[in-house]
Amino acid sequence: MKGSTGLLVALSAFQTVFSADWPQAAGPNGNFIVNEEAVTSFSVSQGRNVLWRVPLPNTGQGTVIASDNRLFVTSHEVITHDAQTGSLMLGLCFDAKNGRELWRREIPGTRETDFSSLFSDNTAASPVAIDQRVVFTNVGGTAKCFDFDGEEKWSHTWTPFGRHHARQHEPIIFDKNVILFHIPRYDLPASASTKSGSHPLGRDREFWTYLQAYSLANGKRQWQAESATSVHSTSILGQLPDGRHAILTGRGGGHNPPEEPYGISLLDASSGKQIRDSAIHGYAAAQNVNWQKDVAHFFVGKEHRSLSLITGELLRSTSLTTGVSLTRLDDKGKYVTLTNQTLPKSRKPITYFTNLIVGDYHYFRSFGGFLIGRVQLSSGRVEYLRVPVQVVRKHGMPEQKFWDKALPNDMKNSAGFRATQDKRNAGNGWGHVSAASPIVVGTHIYFPTMIGMVYVLKWDTDVLDADSLISISDLGPAGETWSLSSLSYADGKLFARTMKELVCIGVK
Repeated sequence: MKGSTGLLVALSAFQTVFSADWPQAAGPNGNFIVNEEAVTSFSVSQGRNVLWRVPLPNTGQGTVIASDNRLFVTSHEVITHDAQTGSLMLGLCFDAKNGRELWRREIPGTRETDFSSLFSDNTAASPVAIDQRVVFTNVGGTAKCFDFDGEEKWSHTWTPFGRHHARQHEPIIFDKNVILFHIPRYDLPASASTKSGSHPLGRDREFWTYLQAYSLANGKRQWQAESATSVHSTSILGQLPDGRHAILTGRGGGHNPPEEPYGISLLDASSGKQIRDSAIHGYAAAQNVNWQKDVAHFFVGKEHRSLSLITGELLRSTSLTTGVSLTRLDDKGKYVTLTNQTLPKSRKPITYFTNLIVGDYHYFRSFGGFLIGRVQLSSGRVEYLRVPVQVVRKHGMPEQKFWDKALPNDMKNSAGFRATQDKRNAGNGWGHVSAASPIVVGTHIYFPTMIGMVYVLKWDTDVLDADSLISISDLGPAGETWSLSSLSYADGKLFARTMKELVCIGVK
């Protein structure tokens, strides 16, 4: 299979990982990639290729985690009326074969946040599960570890700094540790906040956010990183050419706390010690921090850059707006591919959050024009494919494709209560490119969006064009489906969570 391994992380790093497991948000290899096969077209709204679906107690954002035929997922506390905020999170365990709930446990937080806010949510961090242990992280200030029967083994509590304490960052499993992120100060008052954009506690390093490793066995802290990390990006575990396992993490972002200067840091995964630090002017760490071997690949504004992690040298800077290939509809409604194009001017960067390296390509979703893009790493070639914003499917009616808008989302949970106050959540999700990471299963890449669309593409095509787009699948009815979670894969099936439910996708 051509180039499908991407950034492979040695399985030995994860101890006992079953081939059918997805033990963390980034999957068994730590890079959102598995060399397996999964269904490439499905519709939850029509019940097509859906094996089972079960309601969740409330909304939430964390990815579904699979380990040893069990699924683990988070939810906000049960509500009995329209509600917008809370601090209590539930950790849930399900039977992967049929969706039967096996147990649930309360994970209280120390700070209240909005339910399913576009930027902050106590459920934003996914669980991690391995060796009959599962760790649920309420990013409002608590991590709890349970065995697979639901017996608590240890807990860890802190006070987050401010409203924007967690947007995207995911826990990592490595060397019998779970790697979380939070501020090392444990004496912060609950009133400490960045809601107004100010820094009432100052800009000192003690208020920055750091990766911290805790023993899966007993919850004791093993190390704290030397470099800060952004709450808005997912750090990526990988392996250097000399065999060392390392974590690439981003610093800075559009919101506080101020992990400065903006840039990226490479950390030793066994100790948290800094291997290399690179300040990058204009860099906003609101994206997965992707790398291969000893090269980091990332986005700065409207450029794609490649940086040596050994020397710190900038190897390539490529425009994402000029000299690009664009496949779009022509006046007759037919897809055409145009070369040497210039994208319309925009004040926004090209992408946030949703990007992934697989093989020789760096895939991403773009702000402008509802585009899926990729950069060929060997040549620097930039390609875009325009896609519909939404596909509306109703029984007995032909499909409707919306190209420039989407149906407003009702933002209701499974019990029919409104569970968010962020008006932006009712939109299409492309305005902030608010979606979790894509995943790769075999030769296909799955891009989820906030409104429940999943774009499935064959990632290793020579040209990114209409033939690359295999399907536009959905996670539920248009206008009633919302998700900020990545898909996960285990035992030949895909798993997804939405604001309302947990879904198992596969061939019946």
